[in-house]
Amino acid sequence: MSQSSSYQLVQASHVEMAQRWRHHHHAWGGGMPLELYLEREEALNDGELCRKSMRMWLLKNDCDEILASCETYAARIWYGEAEGDLNGLKLETVASVLVEPRLRMQGYAGQLMAELGARLKFEGVAAAALYSDVGPGLYRRAGYYLHPARESIRAVAGEPWPATADEITLAQVADLLKEETRHVHGRLAMTSVPAILEVPTAERVAWFNVRSQFRAWSRGQQPPVVVGARAPDGGYVLWTADAGDPILHVLVWRPRSPEDAAVLAQAAMAQAIDQDLQRVIWWDADRDTGLDPYRAPQLQPPLAMSRDRESSLPMLAWLDEARPFPLVWGGIERFGWC
Repeated sequence: MSQSSSYQLVQASHVEMAQRWRHHHHAWGGGMPLELYLEREEALNDGELCRKSMRMWLLKNDCDEILASCETYAARIWYGEAEGDLNGLKLETVASVLVEPRLRMQGYAGQLMAELGARLKFEGVAAAALYSDVGPGLYRRAGYYLHPARESIRAVAGEPWPATADEITLAQVADLLKEETRHVHGRLAMTSVPAILEVPTAERVAWFNVRSQFRAWSRGQQPPVVVGARAPDGGYVLWTADAGDPILHVLVWRPRSPEDAAVLAQAAMAQAIDQDLQRVIWWDADRDTGLDPYRAPQLQPPLAMSRDRESSLPMLAWLDEARPFPLVWGGIERFGWC
């Protein structure tokens, strides 16, 4: 599928993946010791999400030299059109785009993205998504559209775990998420414009949990057992503390009432305190498209401050020419990020 005889896009062998992880540590280690970081990458690679859906891609030249690399994670989006038809389409989330410092400014990242887009389109992938911490220029040239995003943030205060909230462990997540597809279908059926939504999965939550475990170990802490909370009215929240910064990131926010929102936010505060974290962040929490009931103003986390996101900006490349470009993209909570 290469567009040029000078380059080839190939999947990495395990040996090549391990070599690239060392470069990833230099770029994204976040202060984690190298050996612990490499152990984490092996653990992630052995997990169900990576075994089923992750591929590392290498851009090589004619001398078999690696010029750039990235990873993709396969998922499924549900696409709804004005007529009410629903389709399950392939999505690939792109992550870890890396050119080593000595090879930068030579166009290799752009070549990698062009080769990858052609390969995914050939495979019948409908869309590719990514979350960029760098300028969008590279990705726009590769056909990605920036999705403006916001986040809601609360500084951690001394709040105890609410007496009315139940703890959620990883073993409970699969059953908890079983209803998600049904709810997504219901929301898509209400739209009058092309729209896509991604359904969170237990495998992706488990992926975040592994990262959170290793991040805790790097801080000299015991890994958390609790990955979320359930409120009295049936709403729930899932979170992760996998980042290098002392932040609890909300993965999935599903309050069913303002009372739920208050209880779930308090539980998140208590979890952050337990892990010596400073802030709780809800990704895109207040962006109300009219399609997602959990974005309703009355269901937002109380006392949280909203602001435009300046990092991990969501982008989408629409590869399916047979269907209209989605005017509403719902899957931009952090569960879609890798």
